[in-house]
Parts: sequence; structure tokens; C-alpha cells
Amino acid sequence: MTTRYLKVIILLFITFSSINVTLAEAASDRQVILISFDGMRNDLTRSYVKDGKLPNIKNVIEKGTNAKYAKTVSPSLTAPSHAAIATGATPLKTSIVSNAWQQKDAALTNQKNAFLSAFEVDPLWVTARKQGKTTATVAFAGANPSTGKQADYTIYYGDTLSPSKQEKLKFTEASGWSNTPKSFSLLMETSFKIKVEDSKNKEIHVLAYDSSNDETKNYDEFIVSDNKKIDKKGVSPKNWGSVTLQVKEDQTAGFWFNFTSTDPALGKEAVMYRSAVTSGLIDGPEGFPERIRDQFGFFPPQDDDIALEKGWISRKEYEEISERFVNWVTDVSLFIKNEYKPDLLMFYAPQIDHQEHKYLLTDPRQPDYSPEKSKKYMEYIQWSYKVADSVVGKTVESLDGNDHLFIVSDHGMEPAHSALEPNKVLKENGLLVLDSDGKIDYKKSKAIAIPSGSAAHVYINLKSREKHGIVPEEDYEQVRNEIIQAFKGIKVNRNENGPVIRHQLKEIWNSTVNLSFTGVKENTKDLFGYLLNADIHPYQDIKKISQNKKLKEQNAGDILLMAAPGYIMGQGESHIVKSTPELGTHGGNPNRDKLRAVFLAMGPDIPRGKKIEPISNLDIAPTIYELLGLQIPNYVEGKRIKNLTEESKKANQE
Repeated sequence: MTTRYLKVIILLFITFSSINVTLAEAASDRQVILISFDGMRNDLTRSYVKDGKLPNIKNVIEKGTNAKYAKTVSPSLTAPSHAAIATGATPLKTSIVSNAWQQKDAALTNQKNAFLSAFEVDPLWVTARKQGKTTATVAFAGANPSTGKQADYTIYYGDTLSPSKQEKLKFTEASGWSNTPKSFSLLMETSFKIKVEDSKNKEIHVLAYDSSNDETKNYDEFIVSDNKKIDKKGVSPKNWGSVTLQVKEDQTAGFWFNFTSTDPALGKEAVMYRSAVTSGLIDGPEGFPERIRDQFGFFPPQDDDIALEKGWISRKEYEEISERFVNWVTDVSLFIKNEYKPDLLMFYAPQIDHQEHKYLLTDPRQPDYSPEKSKKYMEYIQWSYKVADSVVGKTVESLDGNDHLFIVSDHGMEPAHSALEPNKVLKENGLLVLDSDGKIDYKKSKAIAIPSGSAAHVYINLKSREKHGIVPEEDYEQVRNEIIQAFKGIKVNRNENGPVIRHQLKEIWNSTVNLSFTGVKENTKDLFGYLLNADIHPYQDIKKISQNKKLKEQNAGDILLMAAPGYIMGQGESHIVKSTPELGTHGGNPNRDKLRAVFLAMGPDIPRGKKIEPISNLDIAPTIYELLGLQIPNYVEGKRIKNLTEESKKANQE
């Protein structure tokens, strides 16, 4: 009997060992590609897919698994949310608590940029690398090589060395150019100067030539150079050209240009738009940065709102600038995927978030709302989703048999109609004191708020912690409670501009059609508040933040404020509430319908055509760890997405 049991035990041991080896081998062959679309709303994505406007995303839904929605962290801001996606940990663990926070050992007003800060715990690309995997990140929020916690292959935003400008140019007879093209009229030239940050002014030369043999002066081609040497063809008016600049020994930058208005004979000034001079941070093995620069050129500008507002460029040209950036990031990412074959590749596209901040005009209570303007602005937002869809299409085409694609977003976006100024509340309650010049009087101020989106961290001027601290440790809780009561006491009249009842009924109907119980509940509550003419508490969530002294970097404030729907936090201290020029906002309670993110996945180990229950963005990292066969770090707070990976486990065991 004992011998029989022993044989069974040995057989089971061999069986389970072989299963584990099979799973490990399967994991070793898997590759994961994750794309984050900043600000991609779950409800809008589903609506556009339903209307046939996002065919590539629809393809992923049909061939993979999608979650009902993804819930992000609090506050629902870009930097904390991306840190959560990358680590599986909440903001108090990652120390990425906002998009900006009060800088330690400095004046209360000094702020630190989250996008240039290291995570307190290791992200996916670092942990996977430590466990023997090859990783790559391109423009992914938080994957900044200057922090020292980079992937094997890393590309990130660099510096904007000079802002964009409209140049007005007068031409004279050309001289000193080498290798000039044939011209049927006298060669003409001009120049302009660019003030490059931390460098001398750079003189840029422009050569105009006439390529058409029509016996008239018709300067139809332009060459732009920083040294009068010609190494590329000319650019015709209304088309784009670029110039690469060597600003430092190891740093390449550049700009794009477009002659937006020219007189064919050059008797009048020619008008040229010049983009910002931008650079990127590229880190990797020897030869990698040079290969990227040689093949793809300099890191392009992401957008140019100022040029559009000033009329230097058209909406079409503005979209071309944005598409160029997104295509550059996508093309570089897929090049890295195919050439260097990383086990994990993560990249990022910002255009949806950017367009929603500027153009999410859907609520009659918003400034300058009209149905016509709303329709026009929503076309801009729809364009940004279509750009995302094209990125998905390119990426799906590049997938091979072992690739798993994750499509995620960090948060959604809500329409904003009003701005709050939390420092006005602190000032009115004697907690923030300004001197006669309007500057903070640190000797009298007990607190300051640092806003970002629809959230703000309030920092107490604690004597034992802050550089100019005045609040004794024993008074800390008393001051904190005083601050909380001050914000709880704020009420404002509901913003009643426009046909609000019709709007709320439409929102309720849309939520019903999309089976969003949360959306129905939110809009019904808002409608009844309007009908009853009730005041609103704009500071909807007021939370004490526990101060964890075990963390090396405690960036969080002492209180977190999150605004009610429709409100954004402003930097000033003059108004309790005022109109806002920014039309889209996020940072509020992530449970709200419009702040929900997306989650889609496809690949050989992902169930096809399956819809699963809502997930948390904290669940993405542990799921990827499992797919790659890696040990999950103990700081991870999320859980692997069971309905996504259980079936793949069973399939491998069979």
C-alpha cells in the first residue's frame, strides 16, 4: 500500500512539474504591448464604436476581451493614474499623488512636477527587467530616463528649447549657398534667428528658388538650413518641412515649418510658421539613440494651441502637428518592437486628453455654450478618437502569434462650467495670509492648497516639516479640522445657464441606453437639485490623508479636496467660484460615469469576444506580471484580472 501511494505522489509531482515547465515556457515566449490613451472615456469610446467610427478598436473588442469599464485611482489625474497602471499601487505608495505637489524643504508655493519624478516603488518596466525580461517605454508617463528607473529602451519628452513663432520674411539676392538647385529666376534668400534656451541665438537661412520654367517669377520651393548647405529637396508653400539642430554634443532638437502665405514673385513679405524647437530623451544600449534619431528624426512637438489661437496655423495644420507626434511615437514604438523584440513595450498617446480639455463643450452651463458650437467642438474630439483608432490599427497589424495587446486609459473627462479657488477659502478663514504685494506671508499662514484638475492637496505649514513652518505639532489636528470645516461650509448657487432640464433629461436617456446605472443616478440627482433650486457643496470629497512616515517621499498633502461634477480647481485666491476657460476636467471621484477609463485586451491567451466585469487600473500590472511569468512584488495592491487569465491557464494546462 505504501509503495502504491509513493508511486501516485511521484506521478503527481512529475505531472505538476511538467505543467509548471509548460506554463513557464509559454510565459517566456509571450510579449505584451500596452498603449495608454490619455483621457479616453469609456462611454464615448463605446458610443463611437457602436456608430462604426472606430473600426480598429471594434476589431479588438470582437477578437479579445473588454471590461465593462476601468476604475482609476483618487485623484483621477494623469500622473497618479499612470503610476497606478505601471505599478499596481495607489498614490500613497507610489508617491505620485497629483500632477504637481508642494516641494519639500522649500517655500510652500514651490511645486514639483510629477512627470519628472521617480516612483517610490518600481514600475513594470523596472521589475520585469530585474527578473530577466527586456522592456521598452516610449513617451509613457513616469518612464523618464533621467530618474534612473528606466527600461532597457526608453524614449521620453525632452526640453522645449524655443517656443513656436510666426516669421515674416523679406528676401534679397542669395549668396554663399552650396549645391544649389536649378532655378528659372534669380536665387533669393533671407534669414531669421531662434533664441534657443541656454544657448546663443541660432541663425536660420532660407533659400527660395523657381522650379517652374514658365517665364515668370514663381518662387515655389523653399529650403531652410542652419548652415547654407543643401542636403534635401525644397518644400512648396502649404507643405511641411523640418530642420534638425545639434544643440549639444549629445542632444538633437529641431522644428517643423510651413510657408503659410507667399507672394510668388517675393515682392511682399512671406509668412512662415515655425513650430517650437523640441528634443527628446533617448536611453538604451550603445547605438540605440543614434539609430532612432537617424531613422525617425528629432522628437516632434506634441501640439500648438497658441499658434492656432493666434491664427498662425489652420485647424487642419494643427491636426497635422498632433498626428505627426502620435505617429512618431507609434512608429518608433513598433520599430523597437520589431527590431529589439522587448518582452514588454508600453507607449502613450495624449491627443484625446488634450482635445477634451479644450473642447468638451456638452453642458449648457458651460461658458459660450451653443448647440452649434458644441457640435463643432465634438467633431474635434471625435477626430482625436479616430487618431487613437489608427494607432490601434497600426499596432494590431504588427502583432505576431505571441503578442498580447492591452489598450488602456488613465481616466475619463467631465465637462467643466465653473472654477473653484481653494486658496480663497483658506484666505477667508485666516489660514492663508497675503502681504501688501499679494505674496504669501509665511509667518502668518497655516496652510496652502496646490490644485490640479478637479483636485487639490492642502498642505499645513507645520513647524517640524516645512521650511517656514509655524504650526506646532500639538496644534496639527486642530488646524486640519479647521480646514475641513471651512471647506465643508462652502455652498454655491447652482450654475443655471442654458436649457439645463433638457440637457439633464438627455444625459439620463443616454445613460439608460448605455446601461450605466451610475450615470442615471448622477444625472437624476443633478436634475432634482436643479428643480429644487438647491445650493451645491462644490467640494464634494474632503479627505484626511494619513501621514506615513515610513515612506521616503511623502508628497501628499494633509487633506485631499475633490470637486463636484462641473467644477475645476483654480490657482487664484480671489473668487470662491468663477467661470472657467477650460472646458474639460478630471481629478474628481473616479466612480463617476464620465471619469471611467477603458480596458481592452487581445492575444493568443486572451478569451475572444468576451466582456468582463469592471476592473481597477491597479489590476493591470499584476495581470501583465502573470502573463510574463514573473513574480509579483509585495507592494502591488491590485489583483490579476481573473476572467482574463483563468481561461489561458486552463488552455495551457490542457
